[in-house]
Amino acid sequence: MTNTTESTRPRTRLPHVLATLYGLAIVFVSLGPFSPWLPPPPGTPFFLFAPAPARWLRDDTLLNVLAYVPFGFFIALLRRGASPAQRVVAAAVIGAAMSFAMESLQMYIPPRVASAMDLAANAVGAMLGGIAAAALARSNAREAIYRARARLFLPGHLGDVGLALLLLWLVAQTNPGIALFAVTFDSDPVAPTAIAVAPTSIAVAPPPEPDVSEAAHEKSDAVVQAAGAAFQMLGVGLFAALLLRRHRRTGTIVLALIAGALAVKSIAALILLKPAVWEGWIRPGTLIGVAVGAVALRIALALPRPVQVATCAVALLSSLGAPVLAPESLTARAPLALFDWHHGQLLNFNGLTRAALLVWPILTAAWLFALAGRPAWGKPADPA
Repeated sequence: MTNTTESTRPRTRLPHVLATLYGLAIVFVSLGPFSPWLPPPPGTPFFLFAPAPARWLRDDTLLNVLAYVPFGFFIALLRRGASPAQRVVAAAVIGAAMSFAMESLQMYIPPRVASAMDLAANAVGAMLGGIAAAALARSNAREAIYRARARLFLPGHLGDVGLALLLLWLVAQTNPGIALFAVTFDSDPVAPTAIAVAPTSIAVAPPPEPDVSEAAHEKSDAVVQAAGAAFQMLGVGLFAALLLRRHRRTGTIVLALIAGALAVKSIAALILLKPAVWEGWIRPGTLIGVAVGAVALRIALALPRPVQVATCAVALLSSLGAPVLAPESLTARAPLALFDWHHGQLLNFNGLTRAALLVWPILTAAWLFALAGRPAWGKPADPA
């Protein structure tokens, strides 16, 4: 009876894909800026045996714990049929091993500081994620989630990877410094014309009257922003539609995805941006592009499936080409002055989300190439 039950359970490799993506994110955040690679000075003790820091930073430790909770959660779900204790132990051990590797490598990057405290915090976070996963695995919620995944999205490894890519895009929207449906920071971020004077604030004078060249530059930026947002809107919407197993409610689900992304970014803006500027984080060019992209998406959803696959790939890759028309946007730094956040992890957060948004169209184009190579363009076979 047990074997029969196990064989009828829906199978998915989604935890494997999510664990891999999150592991890569940990590597990016832990080892950035990836230079300079230099050996520690002679006599430097290994970080495990280095003196404890004179000051314990509570917020920093809490962030290190939280950072490894999702990793431990995904790791604990990798093995089917494992006991709760096995899941928790696997999450804690693999999480600690990952953290140990990252802290050891940080000793060779002078801008980073290896710490036994960080290792302990990361291991605790992975263990907490394992505990949460063990609780989920023992409940009926996991089977319900797996069955919903099998019912709504394309089956097999292709569907797992596509769903993980969709979740990656949604997570990247948590950076309010990057406009909705944009892939880079604004080279001329929104700034308030007046900020209340406070002991920790700096008064900002109103900007001078723009000349003709500045007006032309602003118009060019608006066009680039509109084009990028339109391509992203069309590409992301089609990607979500192609990922669905049934297409009777495609429009509703795509609209829910867009509304969810907008809600995530709005909440992040309220939390992370300064109150005086958070309302201005969406540019008019971006709104125009989203509207144009929505109209194009409505038309594209009525096209044959092969045309949708090709259109999606072209739109997403074109969203990467739009910033090339304004090279300053590719080198623009995160508008840190707009953030109401005083921890060094903000730089890592900005770098990670920007890298994810830049690489996402390329990964998605590869996924679409695999989808196009399947019979019936990836449509599941009709039940007998």
